[in-house]
Amino acid sequence: MKLAHRLSIGYILLALLLNGCSSANSSLSAQDKSGNDSTEKLRFADIPVNQDLFTNETVMPLPMPPEIFFLTAEQQREFLEFYYDEARQHLLPDRRLASFVERRYTDFNYYGKTLKATNSLQGETGNCLSLAILTTAYARLIDVSVDYQLVYSVPIYELIDDTLYVSSHIRSRVSSPSEHNRETGQISYSHSFIDYFPSARRQRGQYISEQHFISMFYQNVAAELLKQNDDEAAFPYLMKALQIAPDNVAALNALAVLHRRKQDVITAEKLYRFILDYYPVNLNAMINFREMLTLQGRYKEAHALNETISHINDPNPYEWIFLADEAIQHGQLARAERYLERAQHLAPYLDEIYFRYAHIDYQRGRITSAQHHLSTAHQFARTVDRRQLYKAKLGVLHAAE
Repeated sequence: MKLAHRLSIGYILLALLLNGCSSANSSLSAQDKSGNDSTEKLRFADIPVNQDLFTNETVMPLPMPPEIFFLTAEQQREFLEFYYDEARQHLLPDRRLASFVERRYTDFNYYGKTLKATNSLQGETGNCLSLAILTTAYARLIDVSVDYQLVYSVPIYELIDDTLYVSSHIRSRVSSPSEHNRETGQISYSHSFIDYFPSARRQRGQYISEQHFISMFYQNVAAELLKQNDDEAAFPYLMKALQIAPDNVAALNALAVLHRRKQDVITAEKLYRFILDYYPVNLNAMINFREMLTLQGRYKEAHALNETISHINDPNPYEWIFLADEAIQHGQLARAERYLERAQHLAPYLDEIYFRYAHIDYQRGRITSAQHHLSTAHQFARTVDRRQLYKAKLGVLHAAE
């Protein structure tokens, strides 16, 4: 079987988030081995990089952060006229902003590309990170603050050559003062969430800083360039992402993948070890490093990483589903079941878990158990297409009895 690097891109995935989407959750609030906040110690200058691999002779200049949120005079006017309309002044500022964005992106084509605010409006397209960028651009025109929250949702996997791109998700929260208690001085705030695909069944991840959010723009663009095999153009975007947020572990992981693609496995290994020194339980780095060790015939070290992966505590159930899929593809059914148990403990309502249990049951000849798991998957299915799929699979199993 062909082994794949793993990149994730933040969509707002993201998690594409070279975590793309990275697993989106693993790049923040990590602690080093001593239990201290690692982000205070991680410096851009300390990141191992082989600059000689990249000439940058034909690379276009990178957009600077202010350009990401730039809106034309006409685009600003359209929003401000809506926002200051007398008929809407009864709404709090965050509600007015959210209402405008929701109306504006109703006709958007949800296309998996990371765009600057003005380009997203002009083309009426862009991923969830683009939507958060657009929201921020509007919020900067008025007195509304913006936060960014990662969301654990069904990831989108895309295998191109030997690289697996994993998309994750992000949403925006806009806030404005709603009440001021003069006696206590306490201010209450109103919050509105802006999300392409709001769902009560999604697990909410952690909030990220604006600095990390901006870093994700460069990280995502780099991932999109890597998908086009434009390694030279991707490199400066990754370096910019890390210059802004050296703790962006998704960008660090992508940088390691990029070095490996350029046949510099020495620097790639330095980068994986660098990541795991600061983030000892980062699944993306572990998986990619393990595959590189396997390709090099360093099976004992790869096995040790496998054991570590089995015992870490990652709160994203889709990470464990991904690992289960990988184990199933390698014929490691017992390992796959252990990963699915971890996912089930975190999110027992996900139909994908029971569908994979059924697949394992079928491979082992446990038809009755496979039918039970397919019935459970059908019960929890969140879309008509998936319910129909599970019903058809059940029909096949019943006909084979």
